[in-house]
Amino acid sequence: MLLQFSFSNYKCFKDEAVLNLTAPLQEKTRGFVSPLDARTGLLKAAVVYGANASGKTKLFEAFRFLKYFVSPPTREGRLPVLDYWRRQYDAFRLSTESPLGSSFFEAVMVVEGVQYRYGVELNADEVLSEWLYQKRQREINIFSREGASIKYNKEQLNVKVASSVLSANMVSPTSSFLAVLGTFNEPLATRVVGWFQRAVVISANDIRPAAGLDYVGDEHRKQQITRLMKAFDFNIEDMRLQEMRTDDVPDKVRSMVGEDALQGGIYEGISTAHRRYNALYERVDDVWFSLEKDESYGTNRLFWLSWAIVTALEKGVPLLIDEFDSGMHPYIATQIVDLFYRTDSRAQLIVNTHNASLLRYKREDGERLLSKHQVYLVDKNRYGESSLTALTDFSGDMRSNLENLYLEGDFGGVPYISQSGLSKILGKEE
Repeated sequence: MLLQFSFSNYKCFKDEAVLNLTAPLQEKTRGFVSPLDARTGLLKAAVVYGANASGKTKLFEAFRFLKYFVSPPTREGRLPVLDYWRRQYDAFRLSTESPLGSSFFEAVMVVEGVQYRYGVELNADEVLSEWLYQKRQREINIFSREGASIKYNKEQLNVKVASSVLSANMVSPTSSFLAVLGTFNEPLATRVVGWFQRAVVISANDIRPAAGLDYVGDEHRKQQITRLMKAFDFNIEDMRLQEMRTDDVPDKVRSMVGEDALQGGIYEGISTAHRRYNALYERVDDVWFSLEKDESYGTNRLFWLSWAIVTALEKGVPLLIDEFDSGMHPYIATQIVDLFYRTDSRAQLIVNTHNASLLRYKREDGERLLSKHQVYLVDKNRYGESSLTALTDFSGDMRSNLENLYLEGDFGGVPYISQSGLSKILGKEE
């Protein structure tokens, strides 16, 4: 589980931003936290609010950046592209100083019951420092790096692997020492890298047909997705891959993939089954629809999120969703959040949204869906600098209607509207 994520000088965030996912372990918080120790719990869900272009998406991109730094994509399915992060690096640009400085990223997480703190400082050209700490009773250093100098704890890391990596100069100025150790299957590094690999960061706007084919092509995944869709009453009974006739494959595609690749079947989409009835409303058979062409916008959105939701619940991993409920009914959004409360796993859901009704909604036990500990606000000042603020940092009566307080601007994070600018559109000068 993720305890805390912090970063600075990335995208529209100039100064340090901290997302803290811990809360006091009290009787009234037990529904939405997992116990960390006798006094502290880890939030099962957190929601980020803010105006358009305030930096909500950039917050999620910052976590994705650290994920790819530690667990970069592979080349030809084998070798990791260790400098992949350089293509994603983007320091704050609305200042003369920030692009010349360094950026900082750090995550604190629990992996297999053990707490770790991993971080890195870098600029556009190289890694300046990198560190990993482990905490059981007390925090101890696993390794620390300053430029080309790397020191490691010989009681914690496999000495044979670590010494071989360092003696062979396998850690370049643009690569992560942790990632390199993970590549060579060093046990402790593999656990930490694996946590980053399993953490999921997606956007509800990121519709990828190729990924959907993989989901439905796997029987277990298909069954889980179908169960989730049916639970929200989408009238979908089954799903299957939509196969294209070989004769319909365009010549250009045929020349690119070769004739041999066409022998195993070509799939162009996903089909969904709906019940068909006779005049007496007796079920006759199923009718198959195209997911992309026939199903609603909201159905498609939930489908593309479904496997990530199911995976997070099953494997107990963090799931970060940008534009969480875009195209989704507010009640469905509340039920998805509630799923993470009801699971026994260590799964976490972290989302950003404009849906203020989540702040008002109450669960079946009468408690709010979201407590003040679970809400963050992103705001941007006149200089283009975004900031992240926890709702607990605001004073005042939090027992009031949080939705109204947010919409009225008491917490910030709402757009500034120029009424004079709108008047000019209508040809009315003020």
